[in-house]
Amino acid sequence: MVSQPPHPEAGLVARCPDASSRVAELEAEIAQLRDALARRQQIGVATGLLAQRFAVSPDRAWSLMVRLSQNGHVKVREIAQAVIDAHCGRLDPTEVAILSSIEKYLPDGVSLIQTREDGHRAIREPLR
Repeated sequence: MVSQPPHPEAGLVARCPDASSRVAELEAEIAQLRDALARRQQIGVATGLLAQRFAVSPDRAWSLMVRLSQNGHVKVREIAQAVIDAHCGRLDPTEVAILSSIEKYLPDGVSLIQTREDGHRAIREPLR
């Protein structure tokens, strides 16, 4: 096996006083890209759940989520997280508030989470 000479810029990085700050910048950018990828996956899952729930194409489900986001002044990623948590049955009060606030932009009789009355308490069931 033939060894290759070191890259000419390899020593430059070690000698550069700004190298550590540049490395920190790149590490922060990598973390941001990983976070964006995870959020994109989350939005894709929520889009699929809405497509299944309302028997529409993924494109229509995405359009619905964007419209609900714009009309309700809620970030798409927050709606996506709430939809996923509703599906899994683990809604917290903040997510219930998000879904309840954007449901008024849906046609009459259509809801993201179903409600049934149990005495004086409304129980929210998972999105199925």
